Amino acid sequence: METVTVIIETPRGKGLKYDFDPATGYFILKKVMPAGLVFPFDFGFIPDTLGEDGDPLDVVVISELESFPGCAMECRIIGAMKASQKERDGQVMRNDRYLAIPVVSSLYANVDSIAKFPKEIIDQLESFFKNYNEQAGKEFHVLERTSEKKALSMIKNSRLQPKPDKLFQIYLPRNQDDGKPFSSALFSTVQSELTERFGGLTMYTRAPAKGLWKDEGEKTVTDDILIFEVMATEYEQEFWNSYKARLEKQFKQDEVLIRCSTIQTVGA
Repeated sequence: METVTVIIETPRGKGLKYDFDPATGYFILKKVMPAGLVFPFDFGFIPDTLGEDGDPLDVVVISELESFPGCAMECRIIGAMKASQKERDGQVMRNDRYLAIPVVSSLYANVDSIAKFPKEIIDQLESFFKNYNEQAGKEFHVLERTSEKKALSMIKNSRLQPKPDKLFQIYLPRNQDDGKPFSSALFSTVQSELTERFGGLTMYTRAPAKGLWKDEGEKTVTDDILIFEVMATEYEQEFWNSYKARLEKQFKQDEVLIRCSTIQTVGA
């Protein structure tokens, strides 16, 4: 069964609310609960996700285990409570609660769906979150309870996509050694291959760059070159080594220059 990684912020039985601060990497004490109000189960988040409230998806981890702030657990998702939350300023947004069970749990080892979990406990969870939000001047309404399959689909749709941080530049000669231009079909093939693999491409073709270098006889050689640029999230060495060798064969070059650099965006 598919599992997800969960990070615990507030352990069950605690009357203190902790939040993870990604800027500092610390778990910060955010709230002291009213007397007698404690979290019935571990409460945390699913990393690398984003909910409508701007935070990672919230998850309730149901188990007999002892945890602590920052504890990471592999869990199976058994369902979710789709919910809306009305803020103190009147703004209404979705703020769902996902239900999970640790893979290592013995007490709930046979529970793999919300349908197999006691209804009265889910009712109590709903009441807890309604009461918890009322204490903060908010309104919490459960819209529906969803199955594990629907919950997993919702999580997948909320996954953050990594931003490309590597720029690859491929320098290709426009002309052959005898001065005749290479076939446009060759460049079209390169364009199609790179676009299909990386989802986008920048190609400098209207104003070819000038390449200057010394040959073995110390004579300065000038050539028109076309530059293809693509962005990616990782450096796939095996692919690039193979692709470089193929380009050198297709363009009859001793070496085709391919550069990789890290992207630093303005304001990041």
